[in-house]
Amino acid sequence: MVYLPFKIWLLRTEKISYSQSRKINRIYFGVLTATVLIITYIGVFPDESFYADEFKKVTLRELPDSADFVSKTATYPDFHGDYWSRSEIELSKAVYNKLLLQLNNDSRITKTTTRERIYNAQKDDNNIVYHFTRQEHDGGGPYLYIGFDKNCKTIYIDVARF
Repeated sequence: MVYLPFKIWLLRTEKISYSQSRKINRIYFGVLTATVLIITYIGVFPDESFYADEFKKVTLRELPDSADFVSKTATYPDFHGDYWSRSEIELSKAVYNKLLLQLNNDSRITKTTTRERIYNAQKDDNNIVYHFTRQEHDGGGPYLYIGFDKNCKTIYIDVARF
């Protein structure tokens, strides 16, 4: 908004030449294009902090520092705000057991027997031995799930808004 009147003023007062103005236009266009591409890339390929926030949303706890992401995937929200994300996180055996004990004793989190199928992007769930879901306080909101693998170190986090 400020660029065009400022450029016209610089040209009229002959503080810059037309060739300099063209260079400025190319730089301006390049910066705008780079900004749009970076924002789009971050939206399509979120970083680990996005998945750490999803972990906190599901478990109501911070992601342990020792956590390693094995896999992570998410969809970009559509026009209605619907999206899903899934992550597979590896923890140390002690942290895994501590988290499992905490969730077993947390009344805000419900123990279930199944995992919802989300857009057919699901691995075989035969290795998951403990399933937990959580409802937000108003009873609506996204599907929030955590599953514990029988290897005693891997957990699965699913968040979906349909």
